[in-house]
Amino acid sequence: MATQVITGTSLRLIFEAGVDQFGEMKYKSKNYNNIKTSATPDALFATANALLGLQSLKNAGIRRFDTNDIF
Repeated sequence: MATQVITGTSLRLIFEAGVDQFGEMKYKSKNYNNIKTSATPDALFATANALLGLQSLKNAGIRRFDTNDIF
C-alpha cells in the first residue's frame, strides 16, 4: 500500500488587481513558502488575515498548497 508524507506547505494570498481592457478581473498573488507542515487551517487563516491588513489590494482568496511524497 502506498503512503503519503507532507514535505512542504506554502500559503498563497490572491488579490484583485483591477480590470483588463476586456472587462475581466485581473489578479495578483503573493506566495509565502516554508510554512510549517503542521500548521492548522485556523492558524493559517489568522496569519493570512494579519498579512491582508498590510495590503492595499482587495482580498480575492487564501490558498494552502501542500507538497507530498508518495512511496
